[in-house]
Amino acid sequence: MKHLLSALLLAAAPFAFAADQAPRPSLVVTAPVTEGSVNPLQTYAGTLYYDRQSKIASDSEGIVDTVAFREGERIRRGETLVRLDSRVLEANILAKTATLKALEADLTRQERDMERTRALFERNSISESGYDQVFYTTEKLRAQVNAAAAELKAMQIQLEQRRITAPFDAVAATRDVEKGEWVGKGDPVATLVDPASIEARLNVPARLIDTVKKQKRFAAVVEGREVEVTLKTVIPVADAATRTFPIELALPENAGLIEGMRIDVSVPTLEQRESLMVPRDAVIKRFGQTVVFAAVEGKAVMLPVQVIGYDTDMAAIEGAGVKPGMRVVTKGNERIFPNMPVMEKK
Repeated sequence: MKHLLSALLLAAAPFAFAADQAPRPSLVVTAPVTEGSVNPLQTYAGTLYYDRQSKIASDSEGIVDTVAFREGERIRRGETLVRLDSRVLEANILAKTATLKALEADLTRQERDMERTRALFERNSISESGYDQVFYTTEKLRAQVNAAAAELKAMQIQLEQRRITAPFDAVAATRDVEKGEWVGKGDPVATLVDPASIEARLNVPARLIDTVKKQKRFAAVVEGREVEVTLKTVIPVADAATRTFPIELALPENAGLIEGMRIDVSVPTLEQRESLMVPRDAVIKRFGQTVVFAAVEGKAVMLPVQVIGYDTDMAAIEGAGVKPGMRVVTKGNERIFPNMPVMEKK
């Protein structure tokens, strides 16, 4: 019996220890819920575009010898996209190189003759006409060397142009040629896009332009995914049919978005509405809904809310249980859960 009692006490010890160990409060920063006025949001639909894209064309004509990429492939700046057949041009370059070397050898010999002729002329050992003949022969040969060098340089440039390369880091959107095809000068061979240059474009009424310029940051949804976008520019040319102005918005880097996707952007209207205000950082996503965490008697209370507008760094919200003066968590809310003990950081 004594041994059985000892065993029961040992088995119960961990549970007694756990009961004595209360969870430690999570350190958070809070701010009060205030009252203010805000412009309610209205959603406008737009489309995603690549701001940086290029239709790559051929600088020369010829038969495609190599296509070194596939659609959808990532390509580094300077990598070969397409190479045209250049066997005839390479043979001509070899011939022109040999011609240039022969002319340079002739010019070297002629310049030596010129030096000797000049010395004789200075000593009045030859006539002026004899000197002029050697001088102009040298100049003519020098011009032939320069012309051959220029022709060779032009051929080398043509050879470089037969290798079509990527002008920037990109993804191949289209592949417009295949091996064996004939391409002319200016014919397209590929379309490249810079995925990092993705941006949103949408049209808003003229009456909202000033509000958009002031707001600068907007909540948006792309294919069910929430993102924050920032204003890049307002294009000062109205759409004649709708009398709306296009705006361009920057998206987060590495967002994994592609051209053609729909984007819904929440833009403030001109109507003023009284509302409860909290810092933007207090509003987070948790369990698939928009919430704030209030610090109530040392515990985190999760309150579902709806954002109805923004004013600079403040968000206008409404939701059951949210009251003016209530303190909501602005830092540390990403690591707390409902009813978790919290302590305000002083």
